[in-house]
Formats: sequence, C-alpha cells, structure tokens
Amino acid sequence: MFDPAAFGPAIQQRRRSLPAIRDQRHPASHGPRLFADSADIHDIEPLYRAGIINGVTTNPTLMKRAGANSWAQAKAMLTDILTLLAPNPVSLELTELGYDAMLAQARELAALGSNAVIKVPVGGYRAVDAKADPFTGLKVIRALWELGIHTNATLVFNTTQAFWAANAGASCVSPFLGRVADYLAKHDDAGGPPGNSLYQATEPQRYHNTEYVACGGPRHDAGSRLVQEIVTVFAHYDIRTEVLAASIRNPAQVSEMLLAGADIVTVPAAILAGVADHPLTDLGMQAFCADAAVFTG
Repeated sequence: MFDPAAFGPAIQQRRRSLPAIRDQRHPASHGPRLFADSADIHDIEPLYRAGIINGVTTNPTLMKRAGANSWAQAKAMLTDILTLLAPNPVSLELTELGYDAMLAQARELAALGSNAVIKVPVGGYRAVDAKADPFTGLKVIRALWELGIHTNATLVFNTTQAFWAANAGASCVSPFLGRVADYLAKHDDAGGPPGNSLYQATEPQRYHNTEYVACGGPRHDAGSRLVQEIVTVFAHYDIRTEVLAASIRNPAQVSEMLLAGADIVTVPAAILAGVADHPLTDLGMQAFCADAAVFTG
C-alpha cells in the first residue's frame, strides 16, 4: 500500500531547501502549496481571498467549461486570473502541438503576466500525429527554460517522464495520480495482480511504470505511490523541480499527497469548497451550539 512512513530525511531536507511561497504574508511559507484546478474566476476568487490557495492550474477543458468560446476570450479570462493571483503562479496550457507554434504561443501566454507558468505536455505527440517528433515537449521545455519562462510539464504518468522533464528545465512536473488509479480500475485483467495493465515483468511486454507503483498495493493507491516515487527520486538527486500532484479525485487524496511529500497539490474547486467540512465537525458544532443556547438571553 501507500506508505507514509517512507517519507524520509532526504525528502524533508529537499522540501526545506525549496523557495518559500512568494506571498510573504503566508504563515506557512515553507509548506506545500495548494492550487485550484479551475478557470472560473468566480470559483477561484473566494478560495484565494480565504487564503486556501496560492496558485491556479488551468487547461483548455476548464477554459471551455468556464465559458471561453474563442482564443481572445480565453486570453482575457486568463489575464483576469493572473492579475488576481499575482505574484502567485498560474499554469496556462498550450493548445498548439508543433515546436515552432508551441514556442510562439508560449511567448504569447507568458506576456499575459509575470506569474504565468506554461503547461507543456511531456509526451504523447505521436499519438495524435504519427510523424511528430516524440521529444517535442521536452525540446519546448528546454527552449523555454533558456528563455527564462517557467514551465509545468503535464500529463506525467511515470517517474522517468518526470525525471526527463526536470532535466529539460521544467519548473514543476504534474503526475496525474487520479488518472493512474482510474486506468487500472478500467483496464486491469481481473484475474491478474493489481497494475497488470501498466506493468508486466516478462519481456518483451514490459510497460513503463515500476512494479512499486503498479503492483505494490491496492489499485486506488497507485497514483499516490507514483507521486511518492517521483518525490523520492528527486530527493535522492537533489532535483529542485517541484512535484505538482494533479488529478485529485477526493479530499483523502489531498492528505495522501501531503504525506507523500508533494510540493504542490492542485485540487478542483468543488473539492476545495469543502476543505473546512467534516461530518464529526458538523456534529460537534451542533452540540456546542445546543449547549451554548443556555448562555444566550
């Protein structure tokens, strides 16, 4: 299973050496950062004003869901979010797929605000174009690093993807922990061990995820183990690229990411809206208020 006890001294030392949260008023400036995974400023603003989040991640799906029907509308919405969150980071995802077009769009998005972080898919380019360069994402990340533009390597599903993105110069890497568990639940052979759809020990069919991640425990913990594996490798080699845990499905996974040593956790606004809630807290408040009624005149 996912083992919080594996959080070792090297991980702690790495966390303490990373830059503090930019907002100097933040009382836990060296703690992990919480971002909202949303493009709706009406959801983002109350979370930011309450001090719950210190960053935002967006993507084209979220932009469309928030009402953007054109590139001009999308840029206007993103500009508003960047302005509200400044100087805290806001991840803006590229929609272009070719190297030159991606660089041009990255410059366009970076110009919207000094706190813009450009989301670049680390791979998958040949899945949409068989003739594409499989290293397009890594090359774009490297080029943007040379230009001093911060990047978020997205669609990360194993440790080597995260490692190569960090080598290319990514400011952060985004393992999609929820999607890993979703994939195993849907594609695993029920007659085999957990994770058999992502890991096979016998050649030539050896998949990309390690046995620790795929087969090291229950399917629902696989994504959490992936984040823990990436954090451990980064700690071993003192890699300062931040690990941004994405694709959160429920509040329990937020706790798991804090235990796994994630540097950033990005959470859907709907889940963040309930961070102060717990059924036992509700019962406690009801009891307190009932007892306190005797003191009101």
